[in-house]
Amino acid sequence: MHIKLLVSFLFFSVLSFAQGVAFKKVNEFYLKGDTRVIGNTILGDHPTRAYVRPKGLNDRTEMVYVDVDKNAATFSSSSATLTMPKDATIKYAGLYWVATYPGERGKQRVRNDRVEYKLNKKRSKPFDLVKLQLPNSKTYHSIQGEVLYDGMRDEVIELQNAAPYVCYSEITSLLKSQKASSGTYTLANVTALEGYMYGGSSAGWMLYIIYEDAQAPLQYFTGYHGFSFINPNNSQEIDFNNFRVVESGAVKTSIMLAALEGDLVLPGDAVSIFSEQENEYVALQSRVRYANNFFNSSITVKDKKYVNRTPKSSNTLGFDLAKVDIPNENNALIANDATQVKLQFKTESDRLFVFFNAFQTEISPAYYQRVVVEGKADSIPSKMPVEIPQTKQDIVEEPLPQTESPSETEDDVQQYGKDGEPIPSKSLSTIKNSTRSQVLQDMLASKPLTVPGMDQGYYIVNHVFAQGDNALRWQDKMKLRGLTPVRFVNPANNYHYIYIDYSTDPDALYERLVDFRKLNDFEDAWIIKVNL
Repeated sequence: MHIKLLVSFLFFSVLSFAQGVAFKKVNEFYLKGDTRVIGNTILGDHPTRAYVRPKGLNDRTEMVYVDVDKNAATFSSSSATLTMPKDATIKYAGLYWVATYPGERGKQRVRNDRVEYKLNKKRSKPFDLVKLQLPNSKTYHSIQGEVLYDGMRDEVIELQNAAPYVCYSEITSLLKSQKASSGTYTLANVTALEGYMYGGSSAGWMLYIIYEDAQAPLQYFTGYHGFSFINPNNSQEIDFNNFRVVESGAVKTSIMLAALEGDLVLPGDAVSIFSEQENEYVALQSRVRYANNFFNSSITVKDKKYVNRTPKSSNTLGFDLAKVDIPNENNALIANDATQVKLQFKTESDRLFVFFNAFQTEISPAYYQRVVVEGKADSIPSKMPVEIPQTKQDIVEEPLPQTESPSETEDDVQQYGKDGEPIPSKSLSTIKNSTRSQVLQDMLASKPLTVPGMDQGYYIVNHVFAQGDNALRWQDKMKLRGLTPVRFVNPANNYHYIYIDYSTDPDALYERLVDFRKLNDFEDAWIIKVNL
């Protein structure tokens, strides 16, 4: 803007230190699958029409709530459509909503060469409670969010004035219980400032999903959320680790990013990946994201604009959502056997509020077998030949299944699991008196964990976590089910295991495992060996 700014209710400071809330790891998965992300803006210049002016500046636009659901009980709403593979299983779903919310409404007045902004009405509505409508439903579910950040409480004056907030809710259980998958999702009652404010008001929401699919490659997934104020005086770096990429062939990696305040017409912001080969950060770009203007008020997936939403504004007025494949021709950015990727956010002119980033990459079968399955340190040569498990395993926030639940039929008909693996047809009641099922043999083939202080034997585990507080919450949940869950830590990787049964007789324990797997939350329980 070539106008001097006089802001009647704001006093701005020059920032030279980190602001916001440090990024925290939300989850970590190792499985055959992929991710999906959808979302939409919640502000525009009209309640239902798409905003398509490419050169519109956020702080020159009088913002009003988008409201497309034709429901008098909601004051704001927008929708987006999710498309999932037919046989995919949702393993994690995280819902985020964000906005600038210093108050209900702001005004703008131009006097000669000066622009004045004034806040007419202070905050009057809660912003951590929204409504979510699932596909093929006409009713809303109330979603109570966790407030990850509220700029009104920040010690930095500029953040107090813009008052951005970030709310989050894990809705995995809701989607599973409602059997929700592909279709249109509508989020309502996201609260933001209407009218004008310095820098422009901005708001939006996103749904990030990790799913399991037997046809997909084995990958590592992780996500972080928090709040980082990126400006010319403050950049942000994030390290992704706890993986080892494939030993040979193309290294395929993607990142997922979400932020507020990225003006379409203001250049100078960049997202970069550190190149070990060049020993410097290399700016990412695609057909719809530019090296010198990565955050450009758009919603994109790979090299395309994501338009399967209502309204489908091409300029989302400061709300950015992007899933980007990292260009890695000849593995120039990320080499074979890499165990870390560094990401950097920076800007030269625009200001950015980054609140979410996620990472995924195809991983080494050797790493998967040794570190994830066997729980050992990643200290072996990465080229050690290891067969990729035919069954899916993940760690942190979800169980780590060894294989499909066995069939209990006594018919002479070969049964197959969803992975296409034969299921033993013998009656489970005859396991002790006949050859062990292949399912149990596979479990017992894994190398044992070494955990000081634990009894030698076999344990039924139904969850593994990287963070102890998550393990404690799961343990409490199992106690409410009438069980006696026990937590232990594997010293090889510091993961927290929850086991629900123990025996020195693997065959007897396996019969109990079959019964456990009939219950909710136990479908993917498995047996591990300890100190054997």
